[in-house]
Amino acid sequence: MKPSDRAWLFLSGGVVAYEVLALDGELMSEAVDRYLEARPWLTRSVIVTVALHLLNVLPQSLDPLARFASLWKALD
Repeated sequence: MKPSDRAWLFLSGGVVAYEVLALDGELMSEAVDRYLEARPWLTRSVIVTVALHLLNVLPQSLDPLARFASLWKALD
């Protein structure tokens, strides 16, 4: 198993654990509902950007998450 596979397992486990232990009205999807009310275009833009990144649809030069990772590595 590669480190990225472990990261996905850890992330998924953290999300499931949070959702099981969350207080009423504090599920992550309920938080997104609040964000959609407050800033609908920003919320949708972030969700779409993450989805496009995960689907490898954007060229790296237009992918803000890939660009941020490249900049971060360059500082290291």
